[in-house]
Amino acid sequence: MSRRLGFLAVALCALACSSCGSSSGLYPVTGKVLFNGEPAVGATVTFVRKSSADPLKESTPQGVVAENGMFTLSGPGGDGAPAGEFVVLVEWKEGAGAKRGRAPALSAPDRLKKKYLDPNKPLLTATVEAKSNTLAPFELK
Repeated sequence: MSRRLGFLAVALCALACSSCGSSSGLYPVTGKVLFNGEPAVGATVTFVRKSSADPLKESTPQGVVAENGMFTLSGPGGDGAPAGEFVVLVEWKEGAGAKRGRAPALSAPDRLKKKYLDPNKPLLTATVEAKSNTLAPFELK
């Protein structure tokens, strides 16, 4: 009888631990981006792993800032980001967020003058934990 109880305890622990994480290895990430206190509507937020050997070639989770300033990360593997330390890049194209019904051109200038786009000299960082993450607002100037 005690052998069965021991097996049952091990099985329950394994089941409990398996429900602690995400099966895809990604965890929900939401946050807010403000520019001079106002939502940076249409800005693109990109998370690049700090430990990345070549940050410009790695698949990275991204989000677009909504009218309320909020973004939600998603990427090629699904919604969210893996747990770890990240450099946060922000690009805000001229015309992004404008109510014209179309996205800005890829060649449109960055309103932030590429100030938040250098992964080697990051101005913003974030930690994604192995749980649902709501980050503190990123205040841009």
